[in-house]
Formats: sequence, structure tokens, C-alpha cells
Amino acid sequence: MNKIGIIQGRLSARPWPKLQEFPWDTWEKEFLYAAESGYDFIEWIFEETGYEVNPIWTMEGRKRIKKVAEETGVPVGSVCADYFLEKPFYRRKGYSLKEHIGMLKELIQKTAETGADTILLPVLENAEIRCDEDTAILTEAVGSVIPTLEACGVYLGFETELPAHRYLELVTAFGSPYVGAYYDAGNCAFCGHDMRDDMEVLKGHVLNIHVKDRKRGGESVPLGTGDTNFAEGIPFLMGNGFTGNFVMQTWFGEDHLGEAKKNLRYIKKLSGDL
Repeated sequence: MNKIGIIQGRLSARPWPKLQEFPWDTWEKEFLYAAESGYDFIEWIFEETGYEVNPIWTMEGRKRIKKVAEETGVPVGSVCADYFLEKPFYRRKGYSLKEHIGMLKELIQKTAETGADTILLPVLENAEIRCDEDTAILTEAVGSVIPTLEACGVYLGFETELPAHRYLELVTAFGSPYVGAYYDAGNCAFCGHDMRDDMEVLKGHVLNIHVKDRKRGGESVPLGTGDTNFAEGIPFLMGNGFTGNFVMQTWFGEDHLGEAKKNLRYIKKLSGDL
């Protein structure tokens, strides 16, 4: 059954001028706000800054996460591993590939301990693939953690801005159901990709959808005001057996709670009122 979640930070005051960061002071309150707003789960942010004390990284922190999830009825459903956006597997400075693979394995294990079952691995911006060597390194790294994914029951989804056919090549290179696409609708629209056309190519391999609207070549904008083809993309996806989840990573302003509720209604309408 499809569920609708929201990434951390969208239920707290925006950290202007940034759009997203781990909500250090309000992460516990966000579980309550998610429940009150009607969301099914939270997507956790794991970034490089302060990662050693990020609650998901410590035993006491994970206990606290599970306690808050139980109290509110809102679990952690997935983890956005922005750590690997800031420190990709290639173009490394100050760390080895072996060490980095170890970080990913450890995150997989800790993700499973929280009860979440999906990790988003960014392959864009600073972590974009720029040459065949990058592809080879990424394939080696992810291929080496598949046994850990299988043992923990955790899926890994690539978020990338590659054209759909190259996106498909990347996610199918491993021959594993534990590796797939974590499609960011807004980022792909930014690059000029059409969601409906992309879903035609990627259907059957999409784990989750990041819900975001953007103008082509522009910034994030409120849902329904950008160039993301939600109107055709989401119904097509639902009509072709999509079993994954939708995760709000939307633009928001001062009224973060009001906009979170409005955005939830928008996606429920397009997806057939999940």
C-alpha cells in the first residue's frame, strides 16, 4: 500500500536562505506535527555536518527515535543520505573508498534499527556521475553492500538527474530488487525531463518519489506552479502498479504547517486519494 511521508525540516520553520537541513531543535516535534497533519511517516536526513551526533547514528538516539515514533504513531520510513552528496564515493579527499563503503554499510544497519526500509543515495550535484570511472566506482561501492541490504531488509534508491534511459541502466546494473530509483520529480523537471515519459521507462524500478515542483532551469516552487508533470506522471505510475511511497520535499515559506497539509491534499487527489 502506498504511503505519503514528509522529509525532515518541512514541518519546522525554514532555515532561510536554505530550503533543507536536519532540524536539530525540532526533530521530535516534527513527528507530532506529521501525525496531526495526516502524514504516514518521516524521512530522516543524514548529512555530514554533525553526523556523529545525529540521533540515527547513536544507540541512545535510535532508542529515542523509536520511542517518539511509538508515541506519535509516525515511524521513520526512509533515510535521505545527504552525507554521500557532500562526500561522494568518487573525487574523494581525505577518505578511502573502503572507509566510505563501511560508512554506507553502517548506515544501512542503523536505518534498519529505526524500522525504516529505504535509503536515498544522491547521485547528483557534487555527487553526479561525470565519467565512466565514476560509474565504475559507484557500481563497485553499491555492489559491495547488496548483501548488507538483503540481510537488513533495506532498499537503496538512486536519486539522479540522468536521462531516463541512463537512469534505468544505473539501477538495473546490479540485478538486485534491493536497488532501484528514488525519483525526484522536481529535479528531473529542472533538467527538462518529463515525469510521464520517465515513468514509462522506469516503471517497475521506482522505489519512492520525492514530490517537488520546479521550473525548468529554475528553483523549487509551490506544487502545481512549476513544470513538473504531476498531472500525467502520478496517475500513470499508479496505473502501472507502483507500490512505493511519496515523500514531500516541497517548497515552503512561512506557513510550513499549513503548506504541509495543503501539499498532502494535492498529492492525495492526484494519486487517487491513497
